[in-house]
Amino acid sequence: MSGLQAHPDPRQLLEAFEAFTAASEHLQARYEALQAQLGQLQGELQTVLEAVPFAIWVLGEDGSLRFTNRPQGLEGRFLQGPAPWEPGSPGGQRRFKTGEGRELIFEEERRSAPHGGAIVTLRDVTEAVFQAQQATREDRLAAMGRMAAELAHEIRNPLGSLALFSGMLVEDLGEQPGPLELARKMQEGVGRLNRVVGNTLAFSRDLHPKPLDVPLWAFWEDALRHATLAEAVPWENRIPETAAWEGDPDLLRQVAQNLLQNATRALEDTDQPRVVLDAAEETMEGRPCWHLTLTDNGCGIPAEALSRVFDPFFSTFGGGTGLGLAVCHRIIVAHGGLLFIESQVGRGTTVHLRLPAPAIP
Repeated sequence: MSGLQAHPDPRQLLEAFEAFTAASEHLQARYEALQAQLGQLQGELQTVLEAVPFAIWVLGEDGSLRFTNRPQGLEGRFLQGPAPWEPGSPGGQRRFKTGEGRELIFEEERRSAPHGGAIVTLRDVTEAVFQAQQATREDRLAAMGRMAAELAHEIRNPLGSLALFSGMLVEDLGEQPGPLELARKMQEGVGRLNRVVGNTLAFSRDLHPKPLDVPLWAFWEDALRHATLAEAVPWENRIPETAAWEGDPDLLRQVAQNLLQNATRALEDTDQPRVVLDAAEETMEGRPCWHLTLTDNGCGIPAEALSRVFDPFFSTFGGGTGLGLAVCHRIIVAHGGLLFIESQVGRGTTVHLRLPAPAIP
């Protein structure tokens, strides 16, 4: 009959509906599988980003924070300029003071993000900077040591003659008080020069440490008790009993004596002087080590002098030979360690010593 439309076959509709349902279920399963895979990848990426040894901030075009692997933030403050995630951050090397008062050096790098905004990274380069400074300092000290040794050898022979003649002069002037006093002053001056020459030769000699296990708590407790500050300055020894260095006890004792002597002199005019020793286990170039800090609340070191304290014959104290810290530096370097100093005038000084821990048998 004309004008009549054929009705669709119900079986075909059912088959089409079943095919559509199966395709939908397959797509849903694939979507859920991709979602699970994406979630797993996001979790792995988050774990990796949290484990990397530097901080990352992803900022929007308006400066808003899109992502960071340091959601807890940084405990402390940047000493110059705003924080890396804030507008106007200067970039480059940034000095940062932790909540515990330790100064770190960060390297800040800023890159444009693919879809606008910026990616900011912050790496702790404190150890790398100090090691580079120490390597440069060691090269300079080695050259100065060679020159000082040559001068000391040239001076030692005539100085020995002066010491002999001044002693003979003191004996000959025994009954002449005025000339005798002058002769004794000359003898004392020759003695001081002789000590400087001896210290110079000691500074310039090659060091060959004979390493042993050095338990730090007992080692520094003994050094403190035999130091001149023992009678007048209270100290606090917080070093863990498990802490130990692998080093030459005799050479390290020289380091301890020099550092404690400096602390004593820095504390002379302090109302409530104190010395605090602490140590923490760390890793240096893949090897376990112990990082020891010796802190005093003395006069501190001016910023302009801090970069020169390891130079031979440079001293912030009147009357010193200026070789104490230079010798300490050479001994620590000979042990494969790291030595650096932080200080603020009027607030005190912290000496950092990092040396390898004994090898585990």
